[in-house]
Amino acid sequence: MGSLRFSLLIAFAVLAGASVLALVVTAASLAIVIAVGAIVAAGGAILWLAADRLERSIKVIRGAAREMAQGEFGTRLPAEDAGELAGAFQDFNDMARSFEERVEAASQERNRLMAAINSSVDAVVALGEDGVVRFANAAAETLVGKDEDRLVGQPLAWAVADRDVIEAVRRAREEGVASRHLIERPNRQVLEAYVAPIAGGGEWTLLVVFHDVTESKRLDDVRRDFVANVSHELRTPLSAVKSVIETLQGGAVEEPDVARDFLARAETEVERLVQLLEELLALSRLESGDLRFTEHPLDMRDVVRSVGQRMAPHAQRAGVELRVDVDGRMQGVSGDPAALERAIVNLVDNAIKFTPEGGSVDLSSRADDGSVTIVVTDTGAGIDPLDLPRVFERFFKADRARQGGGTGLGLAIVKHTVEAHGGSIGVDSQLGAGSVFRLKLPLVVRAEAG
Repeated sequence: MGSLRFSLLIAFAVLAGASVLALVVTAASLAIVIAVGAIVAAGGAILWLAADRLERSIKVIRGAAREMAQGEFGTRLPAEDAGELAGAFQDFNDMARSFEERVEAASQERNRLMAAINSSVDAVVALGEDGVVRFANAAAETLVGKDEDRLVGQPLAWAVADRDVIEAVRRAREEGVASRHLIERPNRQVLEAYVAPIAGGGEWTLLVVFHDVTESKRLDDVRRDFVANVSHELRTPLSAVKSVIETLQGGAVEEPDVARDFLARAETEVERLVQLLEELLALSRLESGDLRFTEHPLDMRDVVRSVGQRMAPHAQRAGVELRVDVDGRMQGVSGDPAALERAIVNLVDNAIKFTPEGGSVDLSSRADDGSVTIVVTDTGAGIDPLDLPRVFERFFKADRARQGGGTGLGLAIVKHTVEAHGGSIGVDSQLGAGSVFRLKLPLVVRAEAG
């Protein structure tokens, strides 16, 4: 028997007994005593049923409350069990519905916030008071190469072992000071770390954001190199021309043979200046999209053979064997034949220039499904792996290449020319083992056997 029903029954029994005893004491007739007893028995039965129903309703309410406490926010009280507590049941259901709506709204807001944080390209890490990671977004997982489950609960130094960042975390925790720091990681990656305290963040007391500035840093380096290289490329021929003029003014002009020799040198340097300016102008027009190429259906076999014929004497003078291998299926490219020939000539010329006497250069072509690939392979000095990502930059020259001529613009022009034709260019190289340049052009019309 439930405690509620038992308590009510005891109370009723006491009252009923007292009533009957009072009747007996007052000498009431037996009929009256029996009638009163019947009334008391009926009241007890009614009271028993009411207590039982009330107890069942309370059990239903308590069960629903437990379900909500366990996260079942859709729990509702059944109207058929309400009885006299119908108003209380309705109030409970209204409260549960309002609470569910609030929890759902908060959950959606949290999900939107987490989706935005995880969509960020910046690595975001939240730390606790003890400097331990409490949260890490997807970018942070990628940055350190560890998933969130392995990051959370670990000190930040375990993931990012940088002295400046650790010191910035200490200052932010102890002094409430926000700060920014540049850190360098393997493979020349440069990150800007922003460390700041979090106000009202609960167990999140510090925020660390890592922003990848590698590309910005690279562009800054390129701009600085561009200014330095332009100055260098202009200074050398201008200094030579100035020297010639001074020599002629010093009396060499009176000696015909000497004068002719110095004038020839001046002419060479002026031609070098003209070439530099023309290439700068061409590159500028290519980058801005102002230079438009003519579009003609091409048989790339003719272009490759023409390059081989033009460069054969140059290779012979350098003591380098030039081999040309043309695939039989090369129709279908649309583009400017002169521009594409200049691009391939530049690649072959570089290959010959940096291949020692007795070496070889291979110019080959093949047509795959959807594209034509031109490959220039040499047995030359090769390119340092650290320099490979920059070989197509304006004025960039590997140190060993600075001994040769050229303006350092050729490969940049090649790259922009190929990309203007919808193609791509790449390079593989090893120091001392030569280089392989691959120029790929799309086929407008599927190649057929020829």
